[in-house]
Amino acid sequence: MGEAKLKPSVHLEARAGPRPGSGSAGGTALLVPASHLCWLCLVAAALGLMTASPVLVSMRGAASRPEAITLPAAPSAPPPRHLELPWEPLLTLEEQRRGISYFGSGRALHRVATKLLAGQPIKAYALGGSITGGGGSSTGQKAYVPRFFQFIRHNFPHEAHVLENKGIAASTAFMYAACLQHHVPEDADLVTLEFTMNEAANSPYQSPERRSFEQLLRRLLSRKHQPAVLILHSYGWWNAFGDGVDRGLFYQQPELQLTAFSHFYDIPALSVRAAAHHLMAASVDKFKVHRITITNRQHLFIENGALRAGMIPVVSKSARSSVYFADHIHPADPGHQVLAELLAGALSQAVWEVSANGTLTESERRHDPAVPALPGPMIPFNTDDMPGMCAMLEEFKPVVKKTSGFDYVPERPDAENFMKQKWGWRATEPGSWAELEVDSRASDGSKSSNTYVWLSHLRSYRGMGTARIECVSGCSCSPTRLDGTWERKASLFTITRFHVTRHKRCRFRVTVLERPGEVPQQGHKVVLVAVMVTHVPLDSGGSLMNVQNIGLSLDRGF
Repeated sequence: MGEAKLKPSVHLEARAGPRPGSGSAGGTALLVPASHLCWLCLVAAALGLMTASPVLVSMRGAASRPEAITLPAAPSAPPPRHLELPWEPLLTLEEQRRGISYFGSGRALHRVATKLLAGQPIKAYALGGSITGGGGSSTGQKAYVPRFFQFIRHNFPHEAHVLENKGIAASTAFMYAACLQHHVPEDADLVTLEFTMNEAANSPYQSPERRSFEQLLRRLLSRKHQPAVLILHSYGWWNAFGDGVDRGLFYQQPELQLTAFSHFYDIPALSVRAAAHHLMAASVDKFKVHRITITNRQHLFIENGALRAGMIPVVSKSARSSVYFADHIHPADPGHQVLAELLAGALSQAVWEVSANGTLTESERRHDPAVPALPGPMIPFNTDDMPGMCAMLEEFKPVVKKTSGFDYVPERPDAENFMKQKWGWRATEPGSWAELEVDSRASDGSKSSNTYVWLSHLRSYRGMGTARIECVSGCSCSPTRLDGTWERKASLFTITRFHVTRHKRCRFRVTVLERPGEVPQQGHKVVLVAVMVTHVPLDSGGSLMNVQNIGLSLDRGF
């Protein structure tokens, strides 16, 4: 049977002819009852609209001459918008779709797509750890966040876009939940979260890590502007071990646990594991994982049923572009590109659905006052409030009450804005001191042993010194040493954490020491940039114990 083809127009005619059963050859009758003519006209018009072509309706009877009514053609809808990658893709469309492990209703992301299609600028912010900060990439522009922002600008150019990378090396969701107001403004449109490699792998949902992750989500979703949130799951082949294998375990946590939050809160989840694990296992070019680019990375290998410590093989310089990982966790340039393509794929799907009128209508949504827009916490007895305080940027300056030898100055005075200028309290001479005052009380009924002060300061490879931290009034604490030195060729804002008792005016002093640091340097510089007070139990097996860095590197380095 040949394929039926739609005609450019549809003709429906009601002709005069013999009335069935009349016995009169010369009589005339309507083959279609008159009462049905209006209904046929409506059907004809509808068919015409469906084929975007005029419909001709002809009526012929004994008492009238043939007349034609021509309906205007329906305007052609623009085709759905397909977005382009400004680079040669590594993922096929099939793999990109596999990588969207959960999309949900897409309602919030559709709002972002609607703004972009209308030619309006958006505000997007990337939160995450060192991978978000560019760790493993050869240059800043080859990291996944700049690539994703490049994708947005390529398809929707606008001078007023605000696209900012807020990555904090070694951070967890806890760091952002406590200081969210300093990282994401209230009118943000899109926020991406990348924490899978930094969150503790096997922590229960009741742990501080999982509670903090949910608190971050809830603080974002409860905002009046309701930003779209994307959870991006990176994957560490060499860090995925267990059940008898020393690498490449597919179901390594915490991705499964964190994806449960996507299901509960209707947040899209994007997964490197879902998109590319089979490519890694097959050593497909750009996805090769059995060698890395960075030297001196130790690993425990399983050989003949026994563990053996050794170095992960390193790829030759000429073949670096073929491997996915820079080390056991951080992706190399191809890996960063895959992360960017997963984010681009989710936004592309939302744009396509909006432009194709494929989004849900209000009649297709449930409107029941008994069902809140934001449900209660998924984790039983979790709270929306994070007791404590956070002072960064401009809010940190008044925390310092008295000084001698410390001055409030920028590390990068020529940078374009206050944040990038890296303002802080700086001293360069031994004996200089600064007294800081915080409220260390808690209102959540937590144990006093859970109260900690997190003091953020600069750490670098030249010109840095050490300081002593001691409580002077209100609260008490054990003296703590702050060290601003290390060998790493990077300058980062890091954290020194110490336990304090609770008091409305907990005052502690930071005094620059003559004593050299872990790596003796020519200088004694100490720079203080932020302070937090939290009331979270720090389990020695949890990821919060490993939180060290609280800012992007001042110099390029990982």
